[in-house]
Amino acid sequence: MSSIDSVLRYLRSENPSERLKAARFLANNARATEATPIREALARETVVWIRGALQRALERCVPAQAASSSSTIDRDDFSADFAAQVHAEALETTTAQLLHEVEPLVGSLKLAAQGDVANYETSLTKTVVDRLDNLLEALSRLRRAASAPKIEEFDLSVFLGEVLSELDQLPPIVVQRAGPDHLIVVGDKTLLRMCVLNGLRNAVDATNALVDEIEEAPLTIAWGSTNKEAWISIVDLGIGFGGNLQRAFDIGTTTKEGHLGMGLAITQQSIKSMSGRVALIPNPRGTRFELRWPLAREA
Repeated sequence: MSSIDSVLRYLRSENPSERLKAARFLANNARATEATPIREALARETVVWIRGALQRALERCVPAQAASSSSTIDRDDFSADFAAQVHAEALETTTAQLLHEVEPLVGSLKLAAQGDVANYETSLTKTVVDRLDNLLEALSRLRRAASAPKIEEFDLSVFLGEVLSELDQLPPIVVQRAGPDHLIVVGDKTLLRMCVLNGLRNAVDATNALVDEIEEAPLTIAWGSTNKEAWISIVDLGIGFGGNLQRAFDIGTTTKEGHLGMGLAITQQSIKSMSGRVALIPNPRGTRFELRWPLAREA
């Protein structure tokens, strides 16, 4: 950012990404003279990620006052969201640095291996390099999941139709849809697409594990809203989740051989970026995967 005037102007932007950029700059560079506009921005801000950065900016320029002013900031109400924001910012920064350092090395390794290894396309070397590529792709998705959401308005039923078109729907799996034909919601479509596709692919894998002698295996995707939230539910009749539910969303946790164990971690971070939540609910047979996020725009 070129000047403090432009930073403060970004704080008044209608674009949440611009406000977050300004707030993060102030979190590291705020001075006492910026305390008043930071307080004003914090008073009108509703996006959790931006509020967290503004909180830190205010503590930087007037630490004693920020710590004691309960009328400006309610720490008890804010602590959980603030911790989540700090975690997301650290995750985004760390993955960005890791990708910057490692991606060129993997690219060079692939080029060298293609020239040096006989029958590269069928070699174990290619298998390992492809796995490294998959890891970098997963880290890139994790970085995107931890970034500030790009909120827009869209029709959830149309969106889910587009996502389903990306899924390989092979027999015996039959996808059943249940939800209103016209439901306008707000959210980050890129983050939500990652969440839904991960839920669908997990449901397909769980179902395929049981369908050797079944002609038709239903998989249901439902959607709707309450007065406060939009929701999506994916229900399968597969083998169920065999791992520890409390650790299911940890990076590296997987019950599938050959998988990186990052799908649910990316899903959780993505939906948290939209101030939402994800749940895995075991059924007597199969699993319900559920996403919920605020129906109202937070910016």
